[in-house]
Amino acid sequence: MASVMVERRGFDGIWVSDHYFNRSSFMTLSLIAMNTRKALLGPAVVNPYTTHPALIAQNTLTLSEIAGGRVRLAIGAGDQLALKRLGIVREKPVEKVVQAVEAVKNILSASSNSSTVAVLVGAQGERMITASTKAADGVLVNWSSLEKLKKSAELLRQTAPNRFRKAAYVITSVHEDEAKARKTAIPYAAYLMTGTSPKHLEEMGIDEDFRRRVENLLNSGSWEELYRSSSGEWVDEFAFWGNSRKLEEFSAEVLGMGYDEVVYAGPLGPRYIHALNKVSLICRRLRREMAGID
Repeated sequence: MASVMVERRGFDGIWVSDHYFNRSSFMTLSLIAMNTRKALLGPAVVNPYTTHPALIAQNTLTLSEIAGGRVRLAIGAGDQLALKRLGIVREKPVEKVVQAVEAVKNILSASSNSSTVAVLVGAQGERMITASTKAADGVLVNWSSLEKLKKSAELLRQTAPNRFRKAAYVITSVHEDEAKARKTAIPYAAYLMTGTSPKHLEEMGIDEDFRRRVENLLNSGSWEELYRSSSGEWVDEFAFWGNSRKLEEFSAEVLGMGYDEVVYAGPLGPRYIHALNKVSLICRRLRREMAGID
């Protein structure tokens, strides 16, 4: 099982993606909990449009009991393209997420088994990041651009309370053949791009016609056409791709901005196990450097 390999390679935690076209994140995490001992576990991210806050809390408490308290939870607005496929309009996402966080935390606080469950918010925009600092215990900043991560870190320095967990959630594709790394990252970056707010897309120079074209390619599964349409720099905004040296430099810079952790999100790379080993070595070196050990 991949989670056993992840824990053995020294990673601190495992986040499992929560999407309607994947398997159940909480059921998957329950199985992972029974086969791991130390790693923190959680879904990233659950959205209140498809899962009622009461059910999110119930699933979280159940998982916490199975995992012996090694659980944290991330709530966000969800993938706009995925919700659209389900016929769900993502209205007032900031308000919806804040209400869900407050409801879940209230339910968790009434349980004697919830003391170790931290609730984080998955965020991109300034409003969601700011709202997370008032409602949640931490934030997963879903950018892979150093410029965007730096801007978010500066905002968090101004608004986040003490002991607020700041994590950079980075779509990662690492391989020594950088062309292969980039190609592997493109579909993941495309899904994020099509769900990003028009304001941010305009800042990146991405117009609505291009966004809609990419959305249509994703919906039709036209992967080769998607690759041919992805020659611009927009991929870099939504995914890190490159060799292991670049990933280590990128990670060190992100941690230097004040983030408490880097979450290396899938696909990891064209060769999953190879990429997992590379990221594990990077994490070990960064831990030694941060501890001041030569």
